[in-house]
Amino acid sequence: MPRPPAFDSSSRRFGGDEKDDAHETLEGTIGYVVYASDDSDYLVARFETDEGLTTIAGSIGPLEGGENLRLHGRWTEHPKFGKQFQATWSEVATPTTLTGMKKYLGSGVFPGIGPDLASKLVDHFGIDTLDALDEGKARLREVEGIGPKRAQTLMDGFSDGRDRHRVFSELRGLGLNAMQSNSLYEKWQAGAIDRVREDPYALCDMLRGFGFRTAERIAEQVGIERDSVVRARGVLQHLLREGMQQGHACMPEDDLLQQMQEVGMEIETILEAIKGLVDADRLRIGGEPRMHYLPEMWNAEIGVADNILRLLDGEASCPATADQIESAVRRATFTPDESQRRAVEMALESPFAVMTGGPGTGKTTTLRLLLEIYDAAGFGPVELASPTGRAAKRLQEATGRKASTIHRLLGFDPMENGFRHNEDNPIDARVLVLDEVSMLDLPLAHALLRATADGCRVLFVGDADQLPSVGPGSVLRDLVASAAIPTTRLARIHRQDQGSGIIEAAHAILEGCLPETATSGGSGDFFLSIQDDAEQAATMVEKIVCERIPGKYDIDPMQDVLVLAPMYRGALGVDALNDRLAASLNPDGAAGPEWANGLRVGDRIMIVRNDYDREVFNGDTGIVLAIGTNNVSLEVGGYILEYKANEMHDFIRSYCVTVHRSQGSEAKAVVVVLGSSHYMMLRRNLLYTAVTRGKDLVVVVANRQALRQAVSNATENLRHGQLQQRLAVH
Repeated sequence: MPRPPAFDSSSRRFGGDEKDDAHETLEGTIGYVVYASDDSDYLVARFETDEGLTTIAGSIGPLEGGENLRLHGRWTEHPKFGKQFQATWSEVATPTTLTGMKKYLGSGVFPGIGPDLASKLVDHFGIDTLDALDEGKARLREVEGIGPKRAQTLMDGFSDGRDRHRVFSELRGLGLNAMQSNSLYEKWQAGAIDRVREDPYALCDMLRGFGFRTAERIAEQVGIERDSVVRARGVLQHLLREGMQQGHACMPEDDLLQQMQEVGMEIETILEAIKGLVDADRLRIGGEPRMHYLPEMWNAEIGVADNILRLLDGEASCPATADQIESAVRRATFTPDESQRRAVEMALESPFAVMTGGPGTGKTTTLRLLLEIYDAAGFGPVELASPTGRAAKRLQEATGRKASTIHRLLGFDPMENGFRHNEDNPIDARVLVLDEVSMLDLPLAHALLRATADGCRVLFVGDADQLPSVGPGSVLRDLVASAAIPTTRLARIHRQDQGSGIIEAAHAILEGCLPETATSGGSGDFFLSIQDDAEQAATMVEKIVCERIPGKYDIDPMQDVLVLAPMYRGALGVDALNDRLAASLNPDGAAGPEWANGLRVGDRIMIVRNDYDREVFNGDTGIVLAIGTNNVSLEVGGYILEYKANEMHDFIRSYCVTVHRSQGSEAKAVVVVLGSSHYMMLRRNLLYTAVTRGKDLVVVVANRQALRQAVSNATENLRHGQLQQRLAVH
C-alpha cells in the first residue's frame, strides 16, 4: 500500500529563505515610505545612510519614517527606477546620534512618544535617553511635565515597542515573513522567540504558508538535535498531515515507526514523542492494526459513524401510501426498472440509505420519482445539496428544485468560525438528499451529519466507481461496502439504449476494455486520438480545443470545454497545457505583475480553497476581470471578488485541470489527455472519472501504452481509515 511521499530531510531550501553568497547588509534610517501595500508586507522607502539617500524595497513592512534599521538583502538594478536595495529582512539598529535618536523615538513605533516628546527626552538625557526609558519611572519624572502615570505609560510603551522590534528582528532572521512574525507576536508577545526556538514544528499548524521544511531549517538553526523528542513530534505530525493530503484518515503505526527510523530516529525517542503527543491530546491511537490519527480526523470518523447509526435507529416506516407511490410511478415519464424500484422503496423505508450507479443508469430519474412521491405524501421540507457549486447547479437543473452546496446548507458563521447548523441547531429538513457523494470527505460528512436532526431521512447518491474525494476518507465506498448500510446499485444502462458513445466508452473502461471511437450506430460523441509523441499530442489537444470543437460543434472553448490531465508536470501536464491554451484562447489578455505567475486578464480560473467569508468553495469557476498592483478581481458565480497578491494560491487557471479537480463537474465537451509520463497516476477509475465528465462530447488524446495501462490497472490507492469497522457495530 502506498505511503505518503517521503520528505527529503537533507534539503534546506524552502521558498527562497536561505541566504546566499550575494547577501549584503545596509544600515540607516527610514526617511519616508514611498509605497506600502495594503495587502501584504511589501513596501518601498527612501533610506538615509552614511553614503546618502537611497531606495529600498522588499517584504519588510510595516515600517515608519525615522526607524533605524539594519537591512539584509542585495543591491539590484531596477529597469525603471535604477539602483535600489532589495531587502529580505530587517532588524532594529540602535541609533548612535542625537538626531537619529529623536527620529527613532518619534517615529510612531513607541506608544505615547511623538516627535515633540522625543526631542524633549533626548534634549534632557542626551545619549543616555534609551537607558532612561529602560530604567523606569523615577528617571523619566526628571523631565518637566512628566508625572507618575505618564512616566509609567512611556516606560510600558517603550518596552512594548522595543520587544516588538527585537522579536520581529529575530523571527525575520529565522526566515519568517512579517505577517507570520506579527501573528506570533500578537499571540505570544516577547515570549514568541523562545516558543519558536523550543518547537518550530508547532508553527506548521499555526501559520498559513509555514511548512515542514521551514520548520526543519529553523530547528537546525537553533540547534535542535535530529534525534530529539521535539523533532520526533514534528516529523510524526508531518507524516500524518502528508497522509491526509493523500486521502488517508489515519496511518498505521508500523509504517510511521519505520519512516521515522529511516530518518535517523531511535525507537525510544519516537515512543517518548508519541506519549507526549497523546498526553497533550495532539494524537489519537486506536484500532487493529494500531492506527494513528490527528485529533480532527479521529473525531470526524467517529462522528460520521455515530451519526449514521443514530439516523438508522430512527423511525423506519414509509411516509407514503402504496397508492401515492403507484400514482407517482404512473405519472413518471419513464418506466422504472427493477433496481430503480428497489432504490425508491429502500429510500422510503430506511432512515438512511445509499443509491449508487454509473452514468446512464438512471440515478437522476430515480431521484426525481422519489421526490415526486414525497410531494404526493406531503412529506417535507426536502433539502438537496452537493459538495460543490457546479454539482449543486447540475442537481438543480436535473430535478427542477432548489439545490445548494453543503457549505451553504450548513451556513458558515464568520464570527464563530464555524457552521451555524450543528447538533444544537439542526438543518430544518425531514428529507436530505446528497448528490455526488463520491466527492464527500470525512470532515464535511461529519459536519453535515451532526447537523441532521433525529427523524430526518437521508439519501446519499453517487458513483462509487469514480475517484474518491480530494479530501481525506473514502466515505461513499466505505458506505457501499458496509453491510450495515441499506444500499442499492442501479444496474441497467438506460442511456446506452439511446446510442451514447460516451456511456459505452465509460462502461467499457469499467470492464477493462479499451474504449473505441463511436463510428457507427451511435451519436458520434466519443472519439479516441492515439498520439504517441508528447509534443504532437499537445499540439493535437490545442487544435481540438481551439479549432475543431468550436468549428464543428459550435461549442465555446472558453466556457464549455474542459481539458483534463492526470498530473501537473511535463509537456502533457496541467501547467504546460494551461500555458498553451491560454496563449491561443486568450492571446490579448493583459499580463499581471511578476507575482501573478503568468495570470492574465480574461483567463479562466477555478477556486481551490473553501472560503466561507467570500462564500466560494473548492471547485467553483470564474474568470479574471482585472489585475492590479497587489490584487486580482475575479468574477465567480455572478459575483465580483477581490483577492490579494498573497492569496493567489486560493485559485488556479482552469483551461486544463487535473481529473481529481474535475470531480462533480460536467462540461459540454471534455478532452482527456494521457501520456506515458503520467504512468504513476494511470488507473481505471481515473480514466473512468475523466470520461464521465463529458455531457455531449468526449475526446481522449492518448499515448497507446498509457491508455492500455490506465484501462488494465484496476488497482486503487486504498485509503487508510476505519469507518467500515465503526459502522459494523450496528
